[in-house]
Amino acid sequence: MPPDMSWTALLVVLAVALLLLPVLGLIVRGRWLAKQGWVFDCSLRSAGETSTGWMLGVARLVGDRFEWYRVFSLSLRPRFTVRRVDAYVASTREPTRAEVASLYDQGRIAAVDSIRGGSTDRVEVALAPRDMTAFLSWFEASPPGLGYER
Repeated sequence: MPPDMSWTALLVVLAVALLLLPVLGLIVRGRWLAKQGWVFDCSLRSAGETSTGWMLGVARLVGDRFEWYRVFSLSLRPRFTVRRVDAYVASTREPTRAEVASLYDQGRIAAVDSIRGGSTDRVEVALAPRDMTAFLSWFEASPPGLGYER
């Protein structure tokens, strides 16, 4: 320890460093996700009977997969993934007055049904209008390599 530094000052410096570590982790994770492809703001919620509130996140379209990540998480794994061939957009709608406050600038909501093991699961995703256009176009396009017979 330097002679002019007290134990209290050292503890304060360590506490500040420990508080900044998760923030640095979120920044590094965000950069890593952005490097992997197009990333856009996307809120998500389960649309079932036990519907939870909207969760803030980011999403990306990678090949034939839609991957969703929570904003305030250090995990590098997506929280929700669906393959394009196993899902479809059932409907789109405007957010209700109560939803507008929790969705920021995300002006459209899409209900996405995914078929897993014979049952259909529904989630709702909220996107900005520009991102919704790209998202719907991606879903309507055929997955790479599908439809080609040899």
